[in-house]
Amino acid sequence: MLIVLLPENPPLPDGGAIALAWWQLDREGQLLGEGQDTLADLRSRFAGERLRALAPAMAVGLYRLDMPVKRAASIRAALPYALEDQLSQDLELLHCVPGPRRQDGQIAAAVVEQEHMYAWQALFQEHAWRLEAILPLAALHTEDAPEAGLLVTPSLWPSSAPQALITAADQEPALIEEGMLTLWLRRRLAELPEEQRQLQLAGYEPAALGLDDVKHLTVIPAPAAIDLTQVLRRATGPNPSLNLLSGAYTVSMATPPWRKARSAMIAVGVLLAVLLLQFALEWVTLSRERDRLVESINSVFETSLPNSRRVDAPEQFRQVMRGSGAEAGGQSSGAILYEVLAVINESKGARIRQFRSTPDELEVELQMNSFADLESLRTSLATKPGLSESLQGADSVDEGVTARLKVTRREL
Repeated sequence: MLIVLLPENPPLPDGGAIALAWWQLDREGQLLGEGQDTLADLRSRFAGERLRALAPAMAVGLYRLDMPVKRAASIRAALPYALEDQLSQDLELLHCVPGPRRQDGQIAAAVVEQEHMYAWQALFQEHAWRLEAILPLAALHTEDAPEAGLLVTPSLWPSSAPQALITAADQEPALIEEGMLTLWLRRRLAELPEEQRQLQLAGYEPAALGLDDVKHLTVIPAPAAIDLTQVLRRATGPNPSLNLLSGAYTVSMATPPWRKARSAMIAVGVLLAVLLLQFALEWVTLSRERDRLVESINSVFETSLPNSRRVDAPEQFRQVMRGSGAEAGGQSSGAILYEVLAVINESKGARIRQFRSTPDELEVELQMNSFADLESLRTSLATKPGLSESLQGADSVDEGVTARLKVTRREL
């Protein structure tokens, strides 16, 4: 989890990037790293980390109230009016958050200006980062309160001016600038009953603060080192108290739906990738098979019909097999064509110029050497059983004789 400390003053719209103090904790609450970086840099480094923020003490007021109601809904509804006497601003400008009931029976509450909430949310929305919670910084020290009176220790939280941490048994913790510390402590002690006016200073001298005249003042040794990690762990709980992202600013603390379904989404993605790969391999295989078949058809066509122009090879094969122009169930023209061509082939000097055939008829234009050769050919055709021939025309040319013959099939 990544925890950032929000700026003490709301960032201006065009005020440039602000460096935020940050701490990274693992699942066991151990500190993995800390530093100061802009939110853009943190977003690029810790994009997958859960994110929570700490609101600076000067921006959030912490209170304790006597509220006899028990129901949470009733406490939320009555809280602004219970705080009205302690607040100087209009309630509509403030965001009031109820907290847990303390050991003395009082309800803890946090108050922050709406302006701060808008600015903080806009800061994270600008970088498209989901913020789980905004917690008051001072509230993390509730467990450090003494049994009676006030305890004052130096604050180790980053700030523009040195601050002191004041914890008390009857009030919420507070972080006060050291320049205002004397005035604040005198006023706070005056509000306590006589028996509660006990002050413990750790890391401060009474003379330096001008508190020599305070009764029941105790100076205790300052702690050698304050472990901020232990304090930060209090901000990592599943349902942190005094979360300012409540009411109109509520953000679900549950794991986003897409994160819950991440394993299923990964499995679906892998399955789709496998299916796409399988489809691509099958497409490549079928494309190669298609090309191989086309090459085979072309090879067979060139071998079977060497003098034909290839247009639609399968259809041309079908026409040749059933006979060009043959009627369904009729006889092919191949038989009469074969008989006539056999006779012409035996005739000396005969060349076919063109022909047209049907199953029962053949018209052929021939080039002959002489009329004698033409008559010899006609005689050979006439002797063929089942055939009859007729001369359609003959002309004498330089190369010999051209003749048009019509051969028909006759009934035997």
